[in-house]
Amino acid sequence: MAPDRPLLAMTASTGWAVRNFFQTGVVAGLLRDFRVLVITTPAIHAKLVEQGYTHEVECIVRDDLAEPRSWRYMRQIRKKLYMDSRKSATDAIWERYVQRPFYQRVGGWFMAAIVRLFDVRRLLRVAEFLDFRFNRSARADAILALYQPEVVFATHASSYFEESLLHEATRRRIPVVFMVLSWDHLSSKVVMSGRYDRVIVWNRITKAEILRTSDAYDETEVSVVGVPQFDCYAGRPTQTYAQWCARHGLDPSRRTVLFSTMPQVRHDHQHEIICQLLVAIREGRELPGDLQVLIKCHPFDNTDKYDPLLDGTFPVEIYRSTLPIGQPQDDWFPSAEEMAVARDALYFCSVNINIFSTVTLEAAYLDKPIVHIAFDAGPVSNRIPCREYYRFDHFRNIAESGASILVESYEELFAALRSSLQHPAQRAQQRKALVDDYFHGAPGFAAQAVVDCIREFHDSRAGGRTGD
Repeated sequence: MAPDRPLLAMTASTGWAVRNFFQTGVVAGLLRDFRVLVITTPAIHAKLVEQGYTHEVECIVRDDLAEPRSWRYMRQIRKKLYMDSRKSATDAIWERYVQRPFYQRVGGWFMAAIVRLFDVRRLLRVAEFLDFRFNRSARADAILALYQPEVVFATHASSYFEESLLHEATRRRIPVVFMVLSWDHLSSKVVMSGRYDRVIVWNRITKAEILRTSDAYDETEVSVVGVPQFDCYAGRPTQTYAQWCARHGLDPSRRTVLFSTMPQVRHDHQHEIICQLLVAIREGRELPGDLQVLIKCHPFDNTDKYDPLLDGTFPVEIYRSTLPIGQPQDDWFPSAEEMAVARDALYFCSVNINIFSTVTLEAAYLDKPIVHIAFDAGPVSNRIPCREYYRFDHFRNIAESGASILVESYEELFAALRSSLQHPAQRAQQRKALVDDYFHGAPGFAAQAVVDCIREFHDSRAGGRTGD
């Protein structure tokens, strides 16, 4: 790497980082101001090389991915304290319905007793201090010692890979900028560390969430930039509806219902619901007979459950996940065209059906009617009943916004589809309000905003050091 620009070390521990930062142009933008060192996993590195993303960046592959128990247990303690400190409805729902491992249940009972006796936020600060004090990573430290980056850009959280780099960067006084991966992560998936020097978020709602639930950050330390992977929504498809249908094996004389799935581990009845939807279309009584369904699978969905629907009996096609069945989620690597495919599917569909998905925001931006499935086709075991998802912290506002129709039975589903097809402009104002809240301005500028934020942060720190 040429020595004329400051060095930025960027983590790429998941496929989401590839999609959100390589495929959106964020990395290309950073390269105008920085030399970029990508710290990544063996599986992701192989795909980065294959798709040509490593020509202008240097990569270092971590070979120490087995997590020590002390890191895992400390994370569980911090997560329990963090969720208790913010009184997380999401975590309470998980505990009510999902059988957790024995050590987590015992730890949960113990921690519940502790938090009744002490201030939970103070306990969280103590737990994080102990975590940083005793959990060390020789490999992460060696990487930072060798390359000596001026800033670390963390693209994920709550994994040994990411946390070990944060720990060692903090010890070495290397500033760390962290971009929250998605709008739902703080309330359900990650422990928000108090040790980042700058936090970047999609929208003002997530910023307010951080300021409300963490006493580690002030107004100036959380920046709002928008959603880089949604920048492609500023454009429009370059193909016609007929061409799009031909690409997916659909009939251009039919209107398309887009069913955006979620992983089967979260809802294992989706194929049954789609089957009943297709039967109603075929019979033509409860739904118009000129409809067809495109099943667009979540990256981590088990797509073989839909195969029996593709025997030619019904007007249905599928856009499969790029993660092979049986492969671990850490090996998922998005295709370069993934977001354009998602945009075009929403652009050309007449209505979107999903289950408490981020797709809701994308559909709202394109002003498409949205139907939310809030029922299960049968009894559920050791997973959350579908209706409860809409009470999760991050989604409750969406469910109550009126931007979508929440359906709790087949009869309500068919009625919602009839209404959406006949009156697509209904709820348009609510959809617009959703976009105003959850997007930071119009798509097309978020990737550059991320670059600008990191550059300005670096320059402010460099200027401060010069002044000293």
